[in-house]
Amino acid sequence: MRNVILDIERIIEDLKFKPSDVKIYSLLLEKGEMRVSEIAKELGLSARFVRERLKDLSRKGIVKREIVKKGWIGYVYKAENPINVLRKLKAKIIEEIENLEKKLE
Repeated sequence: MRNVILDIERIIEDLKFKPSDVKIYSLLLEKGEMRVSEIAKELGLSARFVRERLKDLSRKGIVKREIVKKGWIGYVYKAENPINVLRKLKAKIIEEIENLEKKLE
């Protein structure tokens, strides 16, 4: 018999945000678009660490990355609208629960 609690725990872990993710998202909501270096400086984190967290947040649809060409080529990041974030998380939870139900049938 499959241990459903372990599966649920994995689903919850996958959906959890790290404290730094919350800080980055909150900062982007407050300030609008920012470059990695600006986020790192504002939060006192390394640019490498911020880049890693932004990559994960972008993959989850929590932040958006846009290319910028202003005499230099780079990226800026923006927070996704909170209602869209909520909808994405809701859809992900429903998808994961439905997948788990199928495995249990």
